[in-house]
Amino acid sequence: MTFAEPPAGAHAGAVSYGPVLNAAAVLLSCYGNVPPERTALVMGMLLGVPVSAGWVDKAAARISPQLAKGGFDDAMIAALTGEKVLAADETPVNVLDKAVPPAPDGQLTFLQAIGSQRKGDIAAGIPGLFTGSLITDGYTAYQHLLTRLAGIQQCCQHVIRRCRAVMKLGPDGLQSWAGDIITVLREAHQAVEDARARGSTALDADMLDKLRQRYNEAAAFGIIHNRLRDWDTGNHPGYALGSCLRGYKEQVFLFTRDFTVDWTNNVSERGAKAAKRHQAVSGYWHTLATVARWCRIRKTWRRHKVSGRTCGARLLDWAWPGWWAGIIAE
Repeated sequence: MTFAEPPAGAHAGAVSYGPVLNAAAVLLSCYGNVPPERTALVMGMLLGVPVSAGWVDKAAARISPQLAKGGFDDAMIAALTGEKVLAADETPVNVLDKAVPPAPDGQLTFLQAIGSQRKGDIAAGIPGLFTGSLITDGYTAYQHLLTRLAGIQQCCQHVIRRCRAVMKLGPDGLQSWAGDIITVLREAHQAVEDARARGSTALDADMLDKLRQRYNEAAAFGIIHNRLRDWDTGNHPGYALGSCLRGYKEQVFLFTRDFTVDWTNNVSERGAKAAKRHQAVSGYWHTLATVARWCRIRKTWRRHKVSGRTCGARLLDWAWPGWWAGIIAE
């Protein structure tokens, strides 16, 4: 007897559904943050086709290796490597009892499942040949990358949040120096925006020197007046913040010297929220492999949604190497 190969999208020895149902399963479970059980229920209600939660999960499991084989990950890394500035953030999610941080970078959102938050593993989330500037939230695991990076920008929004927390500690306005830091950073940001509007590529040197001097004085005040202040967990938060501001001053002010660098890491934080939303409705992932699968499909569909084609057609595209060529640059 002669047996023919199954057509694209069909699987020998199993009941196979078409691209529309497969696309619905993958879209709802990996992009819509709907748990597999609820995805199966919604598909049955909307499309009139009863499917199981296991089949929904298997639909995602089948498309993930097709994406890897098509070279999308490598193409994204190559595109990110060529950028002048990337933003990186890490957010722990639950894999049963294990924390795993997907790490997105910049406008091209590259989600990656990483086994731990050690500096060696975190470095794996940054393209190995990237030599530009990196915007981070202050996590020290990125500091060892300075040997190959043009610079690191500390997220000023994170600095402002820490300053606000210290200001609430008092007493009697003693921690008002933290408010001075906030004022300096906002004035620096406004000065950069005004300079950009004028077409300038650098701040006035005298203005920048005055801003940095006020910053230095405020940080020094915080260190001196909180050095011996008691705190139940060790150093007083005001002392810790002042020391951090002094130690990472050049990284806090990088955006004032390089106008291609943003002063916050908000773009990266927005990309990382997807994993938290998915966890909120699904509870956890079972293994690191399933996290990696979700990251790959999520970032692919996020980038591919601009093409304007139907979901079913996109799913068929993903089986072919090089299908991504027209969407990464968009």
